[in-house]
Amino acid sequence: MKTKSDDLSAFIHSRLVLVLLVSIAVIVLAVLGSASAQPRNKASSAQRQNVKRNVERPADNFWAQTNGPQGGDGIALATNMSGHVFVGTQGGGIFRSIDNGETWTGVNNGLTDTNVRALAIKAAGQIFGGTWSSGVFRSTDNGDNWTAVNNGLDSLSVRSLAINSGGDIFAGTFYGGVYRSVDNGDNWTLLNTGAAGPYVPALAINASGDVFAATWDVKFCTGIFRSTDNGDSWTEINNGLTNLGILSFAINENGDVFAGADVDGLCGNGRVFRSTNNGDSWELVQSGLSTGNGINALLATSGGAIFAGSYGDGVFRSTDNGDNWTPVNTGLTEQRVISFTVDQNGDIFAGTYVGGGVFRSSDNGNTWVERNNGLVATDVRAIAIKSDNTIFAGTYGTGMDRSSDTGQSWEQINNGLFAHFIRSLASAPNGHIFAGADFVDGLGGVFRSTDNGQSWTDVNQGVIEFDVRALAINSNGHIFAGTYVGGTIGGVWRSTDDGESWTHVNNGDNCGLIWSLAIDSQGHIFAGTAGCGDGVYRSTDNGDTWQLANTGLTSTNVAALAVSNNGHIFAGTRSLIGKGGGIFRSSDDGETWTEEDNGLTALDVNALSINSVGHIFAGTDGGAFQSKNDGANWLDVSSGLIPPRGPIDALAIDSEGFAFAGTAGGGVFRSVQPTVRSTPAPRPRPTPRPRPTPPL
Repeated sequence: MKTKSDDLSAFIHSRLVLVLLVSIAVIVLAVLGSASAQPRNKASSAQRQNVKRNVERPADNFWAQTNGPQGGDGIALATNMSGHVFVGTQGGGIFRSIDNGETWTGVNNGLTDTNVRALAIKAAGQIFGGTWSSGVFRSTDNGDNWTAVNNGLDSLSVRSLAINSGGDIFAGTFYGGVYRSVDNGDNWTLLNTGAAGPYVPALAINASGDVFAATWDVKFCTGIFRSTDNGDSWTEINNGLTNLGILSFAINENGDVFAGADVDGLCGNGRVFRSTNNGDSWELVQSGLSTGNGINALLATSGGAIFAGSYGDGVFRSTDNGDNWTPVNTGLTEQRVISFTVDQNGDIFAGTYVGGGVFRSSDNGNTWVERNNGLVATDVRAIAIKSDNTIFAGTYGTGMDRSSDTGQSWEQINNGLFAHFIRSLASAPNGHIFAGADFVDGLGGVFRSTDNGQSWTDVNQGVIEFDVRALAINSNGHIFAGTYVGGTIGGVWRSTDDGESWTHVNNGDNCGLIWSLAIDSQGHIFAGTAGCGDGVYRSTDNGDTWQLANTGLTSTNVAALAVSNNGHIFAGTRSLIGKGGGIFRSSDDGETWTEEDNGLTALDVNALSINSVGHIFAGTDGGAFQSKNDGANWLDVSSGLIPPRGPIDALAIDSEGFAFAGTAGGGVFRSVQPTVRSTPAPRPRPTPRPRPTPPL
């Protein structure tokens, strides 16, 4: 399951996060699915649209990617000699722009790992991409095709890449050290940096070929190492470096080296350091750098400016070689900046996190404009479809998007929706839409729209103060919100007046960690829990009281619930440290459950949806599955997804039977054909709409 970074410092993992990963993250992230993110500085709620060519419908695939929602995590950026810009994303793979960022095209053919953490381009044009878990990929045709080149690369989590003037490639890995290739990536050799198998988040090479590596040892912060012999030997160069948690480098035309560091306290103090003697000594240069966040990106331009990208406070610029810094964030609506590149014309591109995508500045950073048209790499965790087939997609980071033409075009609709980490959606009988969100920046809970998403109102009413992971609405319009906090303070809340007021209805629910909700034709409510071992609770009195309903439910982290036309209830569960998971069915109102996993090869289930003829669809960490016989057998229907068999966090089916899947890094996908009939439906024709100019 894809998650956003939870560490206090930045998007890059630190020594502290490694300890947490070993001790609790397996449980917290894999089981509880918390996926919280750092406080967000989302200053603009302006709507934006994405309209481009028809949704492609390849006949041999089950799914086709829709045209949005647009955006994504711009983790890595690079520009070639022709001015083409490439961005590596988290889950969406690599995108290319040949028109200065005005439009983007996914170029993922052969790229089997679409979580791309590093990019580097040779002068001759060969492109290298470092991935989360599949090593290095190479393209010799401007990104059209990719080939894995990992011979000798034993550590396949590649976090940084650099290429020297002779064409030798250096790869920094996640606790695997630095590797070098002298034959265009065909073979790799492990280099000894002096740290014990370090994590290497950043690499840089100066005009003389000296290599600088930022290292984090498995036990402590180790700072910067330098090699003056092409990586054969390394020297620790930390004199004057008061923070050893280095995340980024930049080298200007004079050879001055700049190093950006993590937050204070993890590995020392200080944010940006400069060396004017090739790293022999360092000085702190952060006057005016008003951020407590880590510096994940640095850029030195030919005009002499230095840019620092912070994880939460946007971009800072220095025009006096780092002595003084000024924030330059006009138009930068997402301020978690994690990558930079600059083209030959001096246009600067900034890659942002939590779905913000790419921003461009053509005036040396004075103003920024969002440039995400065609960049479909968003993390969609909730989908709701109204009776008129209007689709609402809740993203984790950029709020809400809406499509009125089956995914052909999308419009961001955040007016009044100040919480942008959406986890649940539901449509009421009166047409009102309700959104549940995680609390980030102190904003979350339940929001309501009475005008088809044009505007939103916070309807927490001061009582719902926890993450809302599940929403369900019964035939009477009563709304049930499942909150995600343990004990009696969590659990289920009910509103009988369209969200104007809420009552805590948690009597009998001893867990409080609600992950899913469903209501059957009798009005019985089922609540799936996670992290407490209880599984499913049932209420037969509109939520006034709850009883455990988990006999036979051997996996109790229930991420999804759905009710079939025949009254059977399906529970999609997730594993705990590799145990459990899978799908369970109850044919007796939840009294007993039977595991139904035949053919289900991915057991971490995130979403369930059932079409009008009773076919069940399951979204998992390993793609999509379909059952046409009440769950007795499952067929893998993942073809066409990006990445192949990638995580699906949300599912919904429209009135024509088209299935829609919200993915972790690929936006929304739509089934190529309706799931309820064999003949294809007419293709929708998009109505061109003007794309609003992003705020300057």
